[in-house]
Amino acid sequence: MYLDIVLIDYLSPNGILTTYRIKPKADEEKVVVDRLGDIDTEFKSPDSIDIGATRIYNYANDSIRIQQARLRGFQVNVAENAMSFSLEHMGVPVGSKSQAHIGYYNFVLSPAYRFLDLHIVDPYDRKTEDYLRKKHFRYETLWDTSCNMSLATMELSSSRGTFSFQLYGKAQIYKSGQNSDYLKCTEITRGVSELIDYPISSESRQTITDDIMKKSEWLELKPNIAGIGINLNAIIRDGIKAFQQKRKRRKS
Repeated sequence: MYLDIVLIDYLSPNGILTTYRIKPKADEEKVVVDRLGDIDTEFKSPDSIDIGATRIYNYANDSIRIQQARLRGFQVNVAENAMSFSLEHMGVPVGSKSQAHIGYYNFVLSPAYRFLDLHIVDPYDRKTEDYLRKKHFRYETLWDTSCNMSLATMELSSSRGTFSFQLYGKAQIYKSGQNSDYLKCTEITRGVSELIDYPISSESRQTITDDIMKKSEWLELKPNIAGIGINLNAIIRDGIKAFQQKRKRRKS
């Protein structure tokens, strides 16, 4: 696929959303990607990285921006080992659909979580305030059995040149055979990357604060093609640890 933007969200169990915004550095270029589920992931293409459910080719030609925020619309149900969440992206620059411009979105849950409910809706649907009754966008949900990860994927296209959406959902730690209420999804194998050491360009280094560098293991200062790497395994570990500590506090 030849895209104008790739947007990838990763939600940790402590409510921190890590967003990757990938665009071509040159206006006349495209972000070239494949869905991991469509290719042999064991075959490594030069100058490529896997993020979420997407392989990005020639990433040296792309700008990869990373940002983090703690969601206000995030709640944990300790008794059910579940979490609910809401977020929005407004004005994502995708270009006009009439000129063959298009984007791609991944929403990735922490390992072991499966969707119970998911709604991706049009925030400009003013007919109702109830998101359940708003216009819904079409998306696909996937469950990767090789790493026990869930994600949703969606095409971003608009005649206005920008794409906006709101996302509402609920997820639960997966236990085989104990819950038939999981959202229907397509099961895949090796369709989601293992979230290890995504390279960060020199421009992207500026988007991560000194505070994170001093207080977290998330940044691994080791050489690679693009500079330093971000270890998402550490993010996952920190998130799960925070979730477990919250459970202990509520039980005591």
